[in-house]
Amino acid sequence: MPTRRGLLALPLAGALAGPALAQDLSPIRRRIANLRLGANLERWYTISKDNQPRRLGAGWWRGFRAAGFDHVRIFLPEVGQTGTGLEIPGMFLNAVQDAVAAGLPVLLGMADFYYQKKPWSERDWAGLRSRAQFFGARTDPSMVVLAAINEPVFDDTASWMPVRDRLLAEMRRAAPRHLLMWGGREWNSAPSLLECSLPEDPNTIAEVHDYQGTGNPNRFQAVAAWRDRNRMPVIVSELGGAFGHETNRAAWAADLARVLPELRRLHLPATLWSYSHGSHWRMQNGDEPMPKPDLIPPAMLSAR
Repeated sequence: MPTRRGLLALPLAGALAGPALAQDLSPIRRRIANLRLGANLERWYTISKDNQPRRLGAGWWRGFRAAGFDHVRIFLPEVGQTGTGLEIPGMFLNAVQDAVAAGLPVLLGMADFYYQKKPWSERDWAGLRSRAQFFGARTDPSMVVLAAINEPVFDDTASWMPVRDRLLAEMRRAAPRHLLMWGGREWNSAPSLLECSLPEDPNTIAEVHDYQGTGNPNRFQAVAAWRDRNRMPVIVSELGGAFGHETNRAAWAADLARVLPELRRLHLPATLWSYSHGSHWRMQNGDEPMPKPDLIPPAMLSAR
């Protein structure tokens, strides 16, 4: 039997199977730590096309899973774009339910950005509470992870921590049973996560967003070490290629061919950016659930 010191040195995805942790970790926390590869559906893509509402439908989500993805990330646009009503959240709820029915865990964000230089109004905070209550009451905590925002933009971690803690506290009151997700102050970057202390809420995981491609090759080793030291699951919940490769598919594919095997070796799940209506980081042809060919190394896709 490994010692406690030895157990803490193990990669978290492997350590999570240990019986000593079974009482400490929720099923969804263990499930997320052992994911492999998913994809983001950017903002409005999930629920509309050409300014018209739509529902992708169960068949689309089955195709998405058959393409080799084992989870999906979605986040809602800010309240200023959607209004405070629940019609648009209801459309996102349909997408979440369809994805879950296809067997896909969902990472679901309640809003887009929080800028230090543009603090939220009471309307924004009320919108967060309303959305968290809405999805907390209607989604399965064993399959859906909730995040307050897509990304924070703060000058320093000391300023971000109290806002992060307030966001988590508001979410926890509204959704007491769900796993919550949070990241570092600088667009959820890897370096900014390393500056963070853990929240008091024990039922959380951390996220990283990455667009460095093959640059700074040791960044994910540092993230994995932070994860193991803090016993906190981490998911790279946005992964693109390097900035400048947004529309250069060959360079983007070369980035993924280098980065994805490293993430797999370090047991860090990844969520590619993104299925999109736009031209930047557009993973799919049209509205197909399959990614473009030759973009993702086949060995990196999850078992179909």
